Amino acid sequence: MTIAPIQGPLTPQVTIPVTPVRPVIPVVRASTPSVEIGAGQIAAQVLAETAQGAAARQGGLAPLMANLVQAAGNQALPTPVRSAAAQVLAQASPASAGVTAGDIAKAFTRSGLFLEAHLAAAPQTSPVGQDMKAGLLVLQQALSAWLAGAPRAPAGRNLAKTPPPPYRAGSTRAQPSATPSLPADATPSAVGQRLMAETKAAMARQELLQIASLPGPSEEAAEAQITRWMFEMPFTTPQGASVAQFEISRDARGAGAQAAAWRVAFSLDIEPLGPIHARISLVGDQAAVNLWAERETALARLRDDQEMLGAALGRANFRAEIAVHSGAPPTAEPHAGQLVDQTS
Repeated sequence: MTIAPIQGPLTPQVTIPVTPVRPVIPVVRASTPSVEIGAGQIAAQVLAETAQGAAARQGGLAPLMANLVQAAGNQALPTPVRSAAAQVLAQASPASAGVTAGDIAKAFTRSGLFLEAHLAAAPQTSPVGQDMKAGLLVLQQALSAWLAGAPRAPAGRNLAKTPPPPYRAGSTRAQPSATPSLPADATPSAVGQRLMAETKAAMARQELLQIASLPGPSEEAAEAQITRWMFEMPFTTPQGASVAQFEISRDARGAGAQAAAWRVAFSLDIEPLGPIHARISLVGDQAAVNLWAERETALARLRDDQEMLGAALGRANFRAEIAVHSGAPPTAEPHAGQLVDQTS
């Protein structure tokens, strides 16, 4: 199934194809009244089934990235696999270099949310090396071609903790640094099968992020005016691969475009600071910034730099209110129809 969210604010040149609304389909059963099923109901059912299946398969991108670092240098693996692994790893940003707004914008456009839209707009242009989802698809194909017909090795124990699945308007959650978990004595076939399982899990998570970035099928009129994009940004750190999660939203419920509010939420977990969370809203030239730190050392660091952040926002002509909090931000209560983790 292919899913493409609506056009992003940083990609104005992208034209998102819209599937024409199908006529109402009458369903007639013997001795029963006719029932009309709209195209919206069909789409909602397909999305719900896709999300349910993907939620059971999804896994974090950080463990895969960590193992790809090890696999990319393993000369026993086929060249196409090592090349595909290198392309996925190239999507990560080094945390030590400092992250700019341009880096986040680049990660957003290459996150995989808009792969299908980019393909529809420029079918002759290869997205490989420019899109995370495309990279994962190429990696999966390379692994599949290599492992076809190979004897299946016993499944090794995977100690990586599976992050909660993302969903629309849910809280952002970071994936902490992960280190390679492939056994040193693993056979090439066993390495390939572990990478295949983790790649499929990362692909399922990409599907959930795309679904989370689509309008809800039965939202109220007010909520339907809020556009959301949820994506993840991988980092390389001395401790291993880490993944930050972002949500960008635009709320047009105000009186006209000038009153539209932009909101950004993100979470990251990089040593030695640990989990950091941010909630930023912007209406006109008024910015509200709330930061949370779960470790005392990180909390002190944020408070020390609070004045510097305010000065930087002032130079950008924003009137800013900044608050720093201890712990984590309040979590949105899940509503009916959302997923429940039965393993906890």
